Amino acid sequence: MLFDIGLLLNVRIQLGIILAVFCGYWIKKFFFRTETGKWKSPFAEDSRKPLTPLISDHAKRDETMKRAFTKKLANEKKWDAIVIGSGIGGLSTAALLSKAGMKVLVLEKHYKCGGACHTFRDDGYEFDVGIHYVGNFIRPTLTRTLLEQISDGQIQFAKFDNNVERLMLDAMSPSRREYTISSGPDAFENQLIKQFPDEAQGIKEFFRLLKRAYNPRGTMAWFATKLLPLWFNKVLQFFGLPRLLSDFYALGERSVKEAIESHVKNKDLQFLLSYSTAGFLAPPSRVCLSTMALLHVHCCEYGSCYPVGGASEMPYRIVPVIERSGGRVLMKAHVSQILTEGGKVVGVRVGNKENSMVDIHAPIVISDAGMQNTLLDLLPERVAKKSPAWPLMKTIKPSYGNISVFVGLRGTPEELGLTAQNIWIHNGSDLQKIVTESVAAPFQDVLAKPYPSFFLSSSAAKDPSWKNRYPDRSTLSILSTAPYSAFSQWSGPSTKKRGDDYNALKNAIGQNIIEQVTTLFPKLKNAIDYVTVGSPVTIEHYLSTREGGTYNMEHDMTRFGPEQSALLRPESGIEGLYFTGQDVITCGFASCLYSGFLCASVILKKRYRLLWELFNLHRKLYGLPEGRNDLFF
Repeated sequence: MLFDIGLLLNVRIQLGIILAVFCGYWIKKFFFRTETGKWKSPFAEDSRKPLTPLISDHAKRDETMKRAFTKKLANEKKWDAIVIGSGIGGLSTAALLSKAGMKVLVLEKHYKCGGACHTFRDDGYEFDVGIHYVGNFIRPTLTRTLLEQISDGQIQFAKFDNNVERLMLDAMSPSRREYTISSGPDAFENQLIKQFPDEAQGIKEFFRLLKRAYNPRGTMAWFATKLLPLWFNKVLQFFGLPRLLSDFYALGERSVKEAIESHVKNKDLQFLLSYSTAGFLAPPSRVCLSTMALLHVHCCEYGSCYPVGGASEMPYRIVPVIERSGGRVLMKAHVSQILTEGGKVVGVRVGNKENSMVDIHAPIVISDAGMQNTLLDLLPERVAKKSPAWPLMKTIKPSYGNISVFVGLRGTPEELGLTAQNIWIHNGSDLQKIVTESVAAPFQDVLAKPYPSFFLSSSAAKDPSWKNRYPDRSTLSILSTAPYSAFSQWSGPSTKKRGDDYNALKNAIGQNIIEQVTTLFPKLKNAIDYVTVGSPVTIEHYLSTREGGTYNMEHDMTRFGPEQSALLRPESGIEGLYFTGQDVITCGFASCLYSGFLCASVILKKRYRLLWELFNLHRKLYGLPEGRNDLFF
């Protein structure tokens, strides 16, 4: 029998169905009504412009990317909103509000704009620090339309090779195995069925679960909990409706490890199905199936791509949209405090020295600095405790950080064998054990043998504009997890002032990793021209994350349940203060882009109406999506 009629006799389910009908009416009445307010729609018209040539002149780019804070610039006009942080969450919020007519001031602590989207140059090389790949922005989806409208349509992307990922297991042992991950609809699933025919049924069942988890209807319910009033969320949770109506929440209760092991038995196959969880910097037992499914469809089902001109093209093309409406994006602006009066946010303070502090006032402050930094460091505790998210500040830990090894190479990508792929190197074949030991084992034990695992990416091979910008040179970015505790003693001093012991430790790790890389890829050994190594305290310094976490809050299962998701929302619960960035949704470029969208929709009092306006513009530009999966990813 396909449906158990007895379920309808359950009183709780009956009440839930009645409530669901009421929800539909209530949402339509209050969220889809036409608002007439001070601010116009950011999507009132198509703001794309004819594509302009790539700007490779560093001085010209720095005029936008490195405009320094001054008291005069900060107080040159009355601001409608202030954004703390210039990551993609902060910039997307600021751009949408600017397109609606607001004058927005963005304040960035770093000397360069962009957060994890920025790049750095040294000794004739350029490196990306956070954007090594993004999901498919080639297809006409709502996500691409959103990005086009806040960047004048100037950001172009290059698609990866069809074999988007390459994995090595037991990489430094005689039993090394190598696999590639194919991109395209159902390509990975079909590839695995050919490679592991005895596990065909389990593979099909697992991918069926993934498709349920990333169904747009379910992910829309996830977004909805972040916009619905908290009291309403609590009513829905009481009746169990989030898990009943959304597969994202229903399947989010299952870990990737449990789901895979219940379907397939082959150890290499289990590794291949779970490999992408390493991108969340958590072991498979602590990553929920739903978030893994989103990553799979965004980057594997339809392939990954890379911004032409490098990761800094994103902030470089968004900043002019903010400034066109009278806004500013200023660097070297360390916000030390959010100003409050009577429990209401009224502005920010830049600087922490009495003779140089500058107070800037605005009725709206948006934090892209992370919820923990905002509530624990920037606000008085008596005010911060008013936020419904306050209890989560102690229950959700910061994410793990990275060891980053940046390598400059003499020679072109073609000469060195570098490809437009992501390469995952693992010294073992048990991902759960590898990830756990890399952050939990005594660090000296980790250094005494081949480094457990790392990720390789070459922006030189992925970016078609690279050969014109940096002829006869290539780069390699190598990332791996590392415990903050091994470096915490050096968290205070600024870069280049942490002493010989710090440099010796991080360089020993870098050398360990480079020796493995050059063993696996011999062409690189004699081409190495430049090496620098970053640690979790490097991330802590430049991105201001707690404990050097790459992703602010940890991406484990508890964070993505309906109760926690409802609290991790744009509205802070403190009048005048809003959140954007990866804490609102999840890590990744597209997720941060949507965090800005959700934040702007609340501030503009449009909520779901703004999504409808984006959809209408998308429909005019590209027609109706062919299927539900063409909506977002």
